[in-house]
Amino acid sequence: MKRLMTCSQHNTPMGCGSSVSIETVQPFPEGQSAFRINRPPLELADCVATSDNEVYLYVLKKESVKFNSTTGHFEQHGSGPNFQGGVLTVCTCKHSMRASLDATDWRGKWVAGFTSRQIHEGKHWLFYLMQVEDAYESHCDLSNALPKTVRDAKAAHKHFLGDVFVPKRTDLTGGSRFDPSHYHSPSRHSHITQDNPNVWHNDFNYQDAVKFGRQPPLLVGKPSLTFIWKEPMLYVDHNLCRGCIKWATRGYTKWALQDLIARLKEGY
Repeated sequence: MKRLMTCSQHNTPMGCGSSVSIETVQPFPEGQSAFRINRPPLELADCVATSDNEVYLYVLKKESVKFNSTTGHFEQHGSGPNFQGGVLTVCTCKHSMRASLDATDWRGKWVAGFTSRQIHEGKHWLFYLMQVEDAYESHCDLSNALPKTVRDAKAAHKHFLGDVFVPKRTDLTGGSRFDPSHYHSPSRHSHITQDNPNVWHNDFNYQDAVKFGRQPPLLVGKPSLTFIWKEPMLYVDHNLCRGCIKWATRGYTKWALQDLIARLKEGY
């Protein structure tokens, strides 16, 4: 894990009003986590053998998931996906992909995140795969549904890489659920920049929501069907170029889950 920096060591536009340290890399789950870590392809195939749902594939930014050549491990420098608190959530990335379906339609679907081909050996390595157990329309709805320990582990106003924005009131309804002023504002966060200190507002009120007819649902994975690879083990030869227009939308590809499993190759 990267060490925690003090405010004076990090260039932040919001000053040093918060005592929260900046953790620049998400720690991988350890101990009794329900996640399946570094599983081989045969075990992966057995776990998903009865599922014929679709999987949505996308490429994480090279600035988000990096490869540490010293440890041989990946490092997640971004807030999404967030695998803290024993539950993997996707709430602050792939807005257009998430907005392509209603919250109810996301349940049971799969999401796979691959690394950029620029970070290691020119391959798209599988970083995570999860089945969506639930999805929520707003951060208020999600925050209210999460157990306190999980919510605290993911809270964006407490963690530099947090992905759950916690409301000041729990009874928000309608359009008020998408108003950033009703949430605890993070003083320092990966989605706050000096050029645009309010860029995190897009995680509430997506700029293209009208185009899709909805805000991007917030995705929560089923822990027992959440797979994370800490090191390069599985990859696909298929070009998953980031930002290009794929299957009817932007920056992602949709396959049948079994097609993905069949195309995975071992890296060692």
